[in-house]
Amino acid sequence: MGVLIPVSTASQLAALGQFPVVAVDMGFSGNTASCGFACRATESAPIAAENKKFHACLAAVVKQFQQTDEAVLILEAPLSSAFDHLGNPQARGDFERSPKPRWWSLGPGASMSLAAMHFLKRFVDQVSGGTRCHLIEGFVVGADSGHHADVAKTLINSFAGLQRCNWQVPAAPQLMSVIDWVVPGSAGQASPIVLIPEFE
Repeated sequence: MGVLIPVSTASQLAALGQFPVVAVDMGFSGNTASCGFACRATESAPIAAENKKFHACLAAVVKQFQQTDEAVLILEAPLSSAFDHLGNPQARGDFERSPKPRWWSLGPGASMSLAAMHFLKRFVDQVSGGTRCHLIEGFVVGADSGHHADVAKTLINSFAGLQRCNWQVPAAPQLMSVIDWVVPGSAGQASPIVLIPEFE
């Protein structure tokens, strides 16, 4: 079983630049290539990117992680859930509130949350236990979320500092990491930091 390690603070990012990076623009269609897949094997390597169906994308990610002991995985899908003091769903920060609500629990956010849970569950079941997967959430919405492979490539470029971006730490009175859902026996894991590329 692969090991998911949440990248929860910006201070952890500098140490990760040396590792291979895989990014997925999450999709959940049974018929179309709705997932964007991108991979950069080394810091100086070009980024390979293409659209894939859900299963093929998962297989490509697993293959990349089977070839290394340690790598970064960026998933463009909500990787944490937030609730208020009463236990009702709420936004995880201003990045989900404006310019209009794009909460993890609403519409496309909810379906991608579900997709990410199934994707990561299958991932950890197929990758060896010695593999270290540093997990980051990507956040691209609206008109910027067009071509899936381009979104995945943009996430890698943003991670590498080649495109401007913001980093947001999810926050709420009650916050749960996706890792607690997909890793048996896990509890109280930190929520992955959110990478938000800036577009012109």
